[in-house]
Amino acid sequence: MDFVFKKKNFTLLFVGIAFILSGLILMIGGGSEDPTKFSDEIFNFQRLTLAPILIAIGFIIEFFAIMLVTKSEEEKK
Repeated sequence: MDFVFKKKNFTLLFVGIAFILSGLILMIGGGSEDPTKFSDEIFNFQRLTLAPILIAIGFIIEFFAIMLVTKSEEEKK
């Protein structure tokens, strides 16, 4: 049975998903325990810069994982 994606495509796909999930996990938190007080922790480097960069890298990896054409064993012969 031939699949459209090969092992390398799936590997890149899972790596991209890992980057996206790690970026989303880094965005969690930063809220104030007391709802009447504002917390400046939501504006730190981790949530404003690092997490979106990881998510963007993840989507770029996903794009390449989908677009990558790998030769099958039959085409190599």
